[in-house]
Amino acid sequence: MRVTKAQITKYKSVTDSGEFAVNDRLTALVGKNEAGKTAVLEAIYRFNPLASGHPTTFDPLRDYPRSSYNRDKAQISAIEPIQLTFALDPDDMAAVEATFGKGSVIATHVRVARRYNSTTTYWSSPIISEAKAIGHLVEKAGLDRGKYAKQTRGATIAALRAEEEPPTAAAELAGDLEDRDLVSEAWSILARRLPKIQYFDEYSVLPGSVSIERLQKAAEDDLSPGERTALALLRLAGVDSEEFAEADYEARKASLEAAANQLTDELFEYWTQNDGLSVELDIESRPVPNRPGQPEPWLQIRVRNATHRVTLNMAERSKGFIWFFSFLAAFSEYAEEDRRVILLDEPGLNLHAKAQGDLLRYIDERLAPDHQVIYSTHSLFMIQPRHLERCRTVEDLPKQGTQVSEDVWAARPETVFPLLGALGVDMSQALIVGPDQLAVEGPADVVYLSVMSDLAREKGKTSLDPRWTITPIGGLDKIPTFVALLRASDLNIAVVMDVAAGGNQKITNMVQRGLLAQDHLIPLTDITGTPEADIEDLFDQGWYLKLLKESKVGVVAKNKLTGGRIVKQVEAALGSRFDHYQPASYLMRTATKLRDEVDDATIDRFAQLFARINNLLST
Repeated sequence: MRVTKAQITKYKSVTDSGEFAVNDRLTALVGKNEAGKTAVLEAIYRFNPLASGHPTTFDPLRDYPRSSYNRDKAQISAIEPIQLTFALDPDDMAAVEATFGKGSVIATHVRVARRYNSTTTYWSSPIISEAKAIGHLVEKAGLDRGKYAKQTRGATIAALRAEEEPPTAAAELAGDLEDRDLVSEAWSILARRLPKIQYFDEYSVLPGSVSIERLQKAAEDDLSPGERTALALLRLAGVDSEEFAEADYEARKASLEAAANQLTDELFEYWTQNDGLSVELDIESRPVPNRPGQPEPWLQIRVRNATHRVTLNMAERSKGFIWFFSFLAAFSEYAEEDRRVILLDEPGLNLHAKAQGDLLRYIDERLAPDHQVIYSTHSLFMIQPRHLERCRTVEDLPKQGTQVSEDVWAARPETVFPLLGALGVDMSQALIVGPDQLAVEGPADVVYLSVMSDLAREKGKTSLDPRWTITPIGGLDKIPTFVALLRASDLNIAVVMDVAAGGNQKITNMVQRGLLAQDHLIPLTDITGTPEADIEDLFDQGWYLKLLKESKVGVVAKNKLTGGRIVKQVEAALGSRFDHYQPASYLMRTATKLRDEVDDATIDRFAQLFARINNLLST
């Protein structure tokens, strides 16, 4: 069975959440702090909970909305704080039809609820056709099914009793039908197939050490969430808890190492923050007052850092690492469950943005294919911008309480802010196409490189490889920021750099710090052989002045040029600055003879530049 819809009523901050759809794989509850996301997850968890150290029942005194508790006290026991709608899988239908016959199941979805102070499930959907079920039982008893077709239950029982004197198959079946509630039986069959629900939050993280004796003796409901996760870790070791007190060190140590290795392998397939860590489990004997000679075994959870060759207690690691490892341990206990609903309350809250991406990848690749996952978040890095259909907004509205909605863009701006942020990150990355990025100063550089690449290709000379994506970054001072941002995305970056008098200290520092390899920084002065150069200095000066005249920038005589970068000389001659993109745009858009007048020396300079750039392509 798969959850398709949920509705929470009269639970903590929720008066009525409204019915909302649950995705087959992932559902993200997005909202501000104190919006009621945790209340929604808690209510769903208590529908059919797996032990986690958290409360598993609905207690009116603790959970019912205080504003209406006194007024509603008399009817609280009839309130259904959680209602879930399930879609039946073929296996579910087959399980019912094994008892009631082929075609007896008439429902594709069922709605099931829990009530306050009750562990019973309440089914509000008809599941089987009673007439078809009785027909199957008649046939199974060896009687003529057609003889009793299209009769009511009572009429069928009466007709069976009118058959031969007992003991006969007909009389036995009549008595059987009088004693049985077929619809309730069908509900019971499906009730055993309801998916269990697992809940994990920040309180479920592993402690650095834990008393094995307490894990042995305390009832699971009395364990804290962290202790409950530690119990899951012991069970993963494949050793009964009593065996930890035995003297067989080698057997115990082997089991602990096997469990630690399994979790380490699982962890570092998705934990990319530091691959030099490994998990170690060991037993410490602590003396117990009034019990001389009977030390108490404690499980010690430690993390080894291969880089620094040191181990630290789990409690001393970063909160993000502890959360990730603890979740893997808790999840491992129920790894054999066919289907679960996994609830994660603010997962990865203490993780770096990239680590949150690792966690989301783990959820999508390892959990979602076999289980349904519902998690709450207000982090833009825990949202998949290409799957916004999986998001539900959660808002605490005045006089309405917590509301859950599929219409995400109808929510208030502060609620959808993480969605907008995730879209913004995705859009900015979408603008960067391909793994090889060529950064240039401005749009004029893009035009000149494109036009001259075509011209060099036509002349049989080296052109710019089409695998490069040319990105204008809007100025020399922005190159370090641009490189730092793209470097985090594991892209191959080369920079074609204008060179002015005095250089650029920020770019020099960027190379010295290793943000960009020295050979990936291509100063245009390496091509021109001059102290200063812009991309315009790769052209013949007379040709460039013709381009300025035709593009209506202005007329400048060659004898007015005094040395240095040509754009600065032109600006000095004109007495003002000009738009460097205007002549480039004219060359690109207009059918001018100037393109054919580019001399061979200019083409050779650009071909030299293109060869230098192409050598930096990623393999």
